[in-house]
Amino acid sequence: MKDLNGKVVLITGAARGMGKLHALSFAREGCRVVLTDLDEVELRKAADEMGEAGHDVYAYTLDISSREACLKLAEKVADEVGSVDVLVNNAAIATNETVLETSESAYRRIIDVNYLGQIWMLQAFVPEMVRRGAGHVVNICSMAGKVAVPNLGPYCATKFAFIGITDSLRQELKGTGVRFTIVNPGYISTGMFEGSKPPFITRWQDPQRVTDALLDAVKKNKAEVFLPHFIGWLSGFSRGLGMPRFVDVVFRFLGANRSFASMHKERGRPF
Repeated sequence: MKDLNGKVVLITGAARGMGKLHALSFAREGCRVVLTDLDEVELRKAADEMGEAGHDVYAYTLDISSREACLKLAEKVADEVGSVDVLVNNAAIATNETVLETSESAYRRIIDVNYLGQIWMLQAFVPEMVRRGAGHVVNICSMAGKVAVPNLGPYCATKFAFIGITDSLRQELKGTGVRFTIVNPGYISTGMFEGSKPPFITRWQDPQRVTDALLDAVKKNKAEVFLPHFIGWLSGFSRGLGMPRFVDVVFRFLGANRSFASMHKERGRPF
C-alpha cells in the first residue's frame, strides 16, 4: 500500500501514547483517521486536537473487550466513514505483578483487552477487507511476545498469543489481498512501562521511531518489524535454541530479569 492518501485507518487505544502518535502520523499522510478508545474524555481531546490541525478525523468510544461493541462499531464506521483500509490493533494494558500474585480479575481483564479484544476487532473488520480483496492489518505485539520476562507474565502471555493468532490468520487469508504486519517494539518511552529499567544493551525507544517503522511496514508490506532490530534477532535466536535455561542465564547477565520489578503499578488505563 504505497500511497496512503485518502485511505481510512482505524486505530484502537488512540486517545494517548502510541495510539495517538500513530493516528497523527497516518493523518499527516493524508489518511482519514478513525480513533477509538475506552476513555471518552481523552478520546475527544485527541480528536479535537487533530481536527483543529486540519486532519480528517472521527472518534468512537469503544471497549474492545466486548465482541458485540466491536461488531456494531464496524457497521457504524462503514456507514459514517467508509470501508476501513488499515486496521491498527494498538490497545493494550499491563501490570507488573508476578504470575502467582496476579488476581483472577486482573488476568481476565488483560486477556479480554490484549488478546480477545484484538480477535473481536479482527472478526469485525477483516471480513469486509476479504470481500473487497484489499486491506492491511497492523497488530502491535511486543518483544515480550517473543521472550517472556519476570513480573510481566500475563502481558507476555497475551502477546505470545497475539503473535500466534496473527501467524495463523495470515496463512488462512493468503491470496485474499489482505496483508498483515506484526510490530514488536522493545522499551518505548510512552509511560506504559514507567519505572522499568532497560537492560544495558538497549535503551528507551523514541515513540516516533516506532510509528515511522509502522508506516514504512504498511507501505512496503512487511510481515514483521522489530525495534530495535538486533534485539529481535537476539531474542529469536536465544529462544529458538529450545534451551530456556540458557535464556534465563542470558537474561540474568543482561539484567532483563529485573527490568520490570520496579515498574509502576497499572493505573487502570490503556496507553
